[in-house]
Amino acid sequence: METLSEQLTELYESKWNGLMEQLEANGLRDKLQCPFLISLYRSGQEKEEREKAQEADINWYAKKADAEHEEWYTKADIKIMFFGREPNWWVRYDEKGEDPADVGKVMATYEDYLDDNYNAVDAHFYKEKIDHRNRFLLFGVNGIMSGIRELLKDFPDKRVSLIWNEISKLSKRKGEGGEAVNAFEHSIEKKCFHVIPKEIEILRPDIVIFLTGPKETKYCGYIKENFNIIGEPVAISDLSTNDVEKLQIEGVKLAYLTHHPGYMPKEEKANDFHWTLYNTILADIKENIDKLLKKE
Repeated sequence: METLSEQLTELYESKWNGLMEQLEANGLRDKLQCPFLISLYRSGQEKEEREKAQEADINWYAKKADAEHEEWYTKADIKIMFFGREPNWWVRYDEKGEDPADVGKVMATYEDYLDDNYNAVDAHFYKEKIDHRNRFLLFGVNGIMSGIRELLKDFPDKRVSLIWNEISKLSKRKGEGGEAVNAFEHSIEKKCFHVIPKEIEILRPDIVIFLTGPKETKYCGYIKENFNIIGEPVAISDLSTNDVEKLQIEGVKLAYLTHHPGYMPKEEKANDFHWTLYNTILADIKENIDKLLKKE
């Protein structure tokens, strides 16, 4: 049986050439970062060991993705997928176009990041290893996950895992980082690299949390392109749906949409503001914890 990472590899490879052709035809190869590809494979190796493995076998990223290296995710009792807006510091195509990035290289970047920065036992990213400017992981993801771990103290035999994704797979180059693509550039992704629905089908997260901003923005449009949303968003507690809302998404047990952690509200302390939203989400998850832990 194929592992989940192998299924993701096949998905990305089936779309890769078509995307590259369109980016090249429109003069965008050197203006965008590589698409954001995810993987579950963790080698358990130090960086130097991984690099030797890559030199020995160019296809190591798929061939060695056996089941035991994915169990940090697959055997978790609650699986959570966090969505950001678009990749920031990410893989880039070769500047000269002589050695273009491929699916393996981009997936390996994600895998390396997990090996170096993610604690699978406690389901959080190491604060001391992540760039302090990365509020998405350090404040948003880690903050919510700390609350999830608190909830699971009443269920000591249960585990949670997370994976992070981006609702826009493409981003423009900006300095050493990235920024949002325009409507035309996004249309290329929509036409040639529409992979998120299949990612969800493969990875089957129990909870999806969009840290992309709940107001009607293009990111809300991207969500609607990729998910079958049932009915209207639901207010949680007495908070405005302009700040946080619950979504009913086909195939997902629980889904929430709230601000990106980088959002700084006027006249309020940003951290306190975001924690009000996170605590509201956590309270709703707590109300549904029995449903989440019930396995079909």
